[in-house]
Amino acid sequence: MIPLLVLVLLVEGAVASLLILKMGPFTELTMRALDQLQTGRGPPTIKTLACTMSLIFISSLTSILKIGKKGVKVGTTTPMDQVLWSTHVLEASLM
Repeated sequence: MIPLLVLVLLVEGAVASLLILKMGPFTELTMRALDQLQTGRGPPTIKTLACTMSLIFISSLTSILKIGKKGVKVGTTTPMDQVLWSTHVLEASLM
């Protein structure tokens, strides 16, 4: 999940820098590509993305609850469970 976030941030940074630096044909090419991406595909793309992120969020919450129930049942949590719990909390907070 974290590598995907880093990739998205790098792509957004690259697109922003191409738009800011005004490097002749690169700026025009970037603007045309963004226009092509946005024409007529907005609502279905947003719905698909929202459903995917909702499913990932629900999966993270379920894992958090399972780890919590396991800790209550046993009486203590293992260090591995603590690391998994913190990773799932991080994923859920990034959603």
